[in-house]
This record gives sequence, structure tokens and C-alpha cells, in this order.
Amino acid sequence: MQLKYLLFVFFSMTFFDCAYSQKYILVDSIVDSYPKEALNSDQLAELINRDFSKEEDKARAIFKWVATNISYDVDLAKTMQSKSNNAFSYKTEKEKEIKEKKFKLDLVTNTMISRKAICHSYAALIENLCLKSGLEAKIIIGNLKSDPSQIGILPNDANHAWNVVKIGDDWKFVDATLAAGSISPKTNSFKFFFNDSYFFTPPERFFLNHYPLDENWLLVKRDKNDFAQLPLFFGTYFQNNYKLTNADYGLIPTSKSENLVFAIKGLDEYDTVEFASSFDNKITYLDQKNDVDFNISLLDKKKSFVSIFVNGKIIAIFKII
Repeated sequence: MQLKYLLFVFFSMTFFDCAYSQKYILVDSIVDSYPKEALNSDQLAELINRDFSKEEDKARAIFKWVATNISYDVDLAKTMQSKSNNAFSYKTEKEKEIKEKKFKLDLVTNTMISRKAICHSYAALIENLCLKSGLEAKIIIGNLKSDPSQIGILPNDANHAWNVVKIGDDWKFVDATLAAGSISPKTNSFKFFFNDSYFFTPPERFFLNHYPLDENWLLVKRDKNDFAQLPLFFGTYFQNNYKLTNADYGLIPTSKSENLVFAIKGLDEYDTVEFASSFDNKITYLDQKNDVDFNISLLDKKKSFVSIFVNGKIIAIFKII
């Protein structure tokens, strides 16, 4: 996952949704009590298998431990930007299988020793711990929409990795990278900040910023064009379970509409909504129309990005053309 993308996504993290986390409060507290000294993946899996029997609880324990103990490796991310995406070469499928297995094991070992990772390492560790805990899991490679410049662009490249975990007969999405914390745009350093919403995210919500290279792992009837048209959504949007109406189109032509009109489901009575245009970055308070809709004039905002804020935290960006 490229560093420039992380600066947009991680910067938006807010306090996790306590109501959602309540379901897993016991699992989380047990995981938080695990010894802080160095553990290898076998030892960690042994603890998880000792303390949990249900598939869902095991998956939660793995997710919680990884997201709260493995920091994002900012320096490695910088280095990876200048390197090829090919981790190894191979001539036969058998050679590919052998090298891929070793590559993932090396990622897991290095991650557990250093306690640092980038997206593929987070995903490899999640997969490894799931398999050792009796869960079926896979690494999914694809496109993360995390920069305003991606609005309107087809997701043809791979810049991110996440996981699916099988619970019963259903596959569930998890993204430990986005759940782990934030990178300060000022200091370019990582800070742990747990985002609970990237655990078992419903497919329709996960689609809002993830697009797999293998479209079988969409788990929803949408396509590349749908994804390209979406606004850019931030961690705060997911954590607070907001829902924007008219949010299928993040690319707004001023020739067709002179206003951006939307509503936000999930707001509390005293929440404040504001917006800013990339023209002047001035924060403007928004009044609701008919207690439902917000209205932003686009007459002077052509070729700009419009950011939406709730309580001072950015939740989405639209591209005005």
C-alpha cells in the first residue's frame, strides 16, 4: 500500500464506535491482557486457541491483537514505492507455490519480530494466525480508494491487501492495516488508533473504498465503473456508521448540477456539518434544509474537491468537474 494513500485514509481515524465494540468487549479485554513481551505466531495462536472456541471470537481476537500491536512501517512504505510490485519470480506453478509460501512465512516472521508491517504483511499475519487457529482465511489484493485523485478513475492497479475470513458458510472482510492507526501528516510518524469498523465490514460498505483484482471477492453486485464514480470515504464515515444519500456519484459535473445536495443518516442532534472547497480551504457551516438535506452551491467550485466534515472530522470528498 503506497504511503501517499495512507496519509489520506489514516488521518481521518476517530474514536471507535463503542456500541459496535460492545459485542466483543470480553474478547478484546482478554486479548489486551496477553503478555507484551515478544511472542511468535505459534505462541500467539496457542493463546487464542486456549481462550476461544467460537470461530467469530477467534477471528476477533486475531484482528484485535494485530491491529493494536503491529504498527505501520512508514520507512518501509517509502522504500517500497520505488520498488517493483513483484516479490519473486517463478517459471512453473509449483515453483510459484513454494516461493509464495516462503514469502508469506518470511513476512509473518519479520512482522512478529519487528512489530511493524505494511498492508501485505498485516494480511499475511492475519491469514497465518487464522490458519493456526482453525479458520479459513485468504489474502485479497486490490485497489484502495484513499486519495481524491482516484475519484472517477477505474481501479485497475493494486495498491493494497486485506483479508477474508470464513465464518460458518460466509466470508467476512477484515482490514487490519486501516484498523491499526494513523500517520501524522506533520511528523510522518505512525500512531496507534484502533478503527473497529474494518472488522467484518458488510460487503456494500467495504466496497466503498476496496476493489479486489479478482472480482469474485467483491461479494456484492457492483463493478469498476460503480467504484470509480464513488466519492472518497474516510475512516470516520465507517466508524460512525454514517450513510450519505446521493453518494453513488463522487464526480459531480457542474454542467448537470449547480448544487451538491445530500443527507447524512446517523447524525446526532448536536452534530455539526461543514464543508470546504480546495479553492480556498475555508470551512463553512452547513444548515439543513427541511431537517433532511444539505445544499452546497457549486457555481464557483468547478475543478475543485469539496470535503464534508462532521464535528470537525472529514468523512468524504467529492470531485467537481
